[in-house]
Amino acid sequence: MKVALTRTPEDVEKDRKTFERAGFEVVAIPLLEEVPMDFEVPELYFDFVVFQSARAVRHFLSRHRLRNEKVLVVGEKTRREVESFGYEVWAMPEKYYGEELLKLFKGLSGRVLVPRSAVGREELIEGLKSLGLEVYPLDIYAVRERTYEKEELLGKFEGVDAVVFASPSAIKGLLANLQKEETEALLKDKRVVCLGKTTKSFLEEHLRVKGLMPEKPTIEKVVELLSSMA
Repeated sequence: MKVALTRTPEDVEKDRKTFERAGFEVVAIPLLEEVPMDFEVPELYFDFVVFQSARAVRHFLSRHRLRNEKVLVVGEKTRREVESFGYEVWAMPEKYYGEELLKLFKGLSGRVLVPRSAVGREELIEGLKSLGLEVYPLDIYAVRERTYEKEELLGKFEGVDAVVFASPSAIKGLLANLQKEETEALLKDKRVVCLGKTTKSFLEEHLRVKGLMPEKPTIEKVVELLSSMA
């Protein structure tokens, strides 16, 4: 089976190994690019730091050292990235979703720092505020769509059996290159796998395309899902 990976070039190359070990042929079609941003951490004491992605961990911890903040992460990949910088993770939800992360904060109080993308979703921020916490979102990187000549992009998708979208941003990246009808035609005969409920909902809300979703939003579970269908 030939599988198209659509994240940033760096993420595609990391994920490639997992798919190739399982016997898949990988087609790299990066639809996103990372852009680091200048940022300054407020001169305050923080009780908690929340990371929603490994990308946020890399951009933040490569430029800023933690003090005694308790670190919470949304998933295993993000946990491993935190640990690679020499820090321990204080808590991680069993299910890798932002709303599950909120449950860990019930009954807690204090200041929460949330390093994130400049286009980060607001649900977590608003949820933390509703629990009475003092929340400081900090934009540390941006993700922008990567553009192609149409014929080049369509050529990359030739012969592809499955397409993996890890975020709504990747779907937006495809829509930035193709019209909605062209995108639907491109995907209609392919297995489209979404890494999580948010991505699947975005896909099905904006395109007449049915998305598949693994039981957990991890690349390893995506590979298991596609292996079961191969």
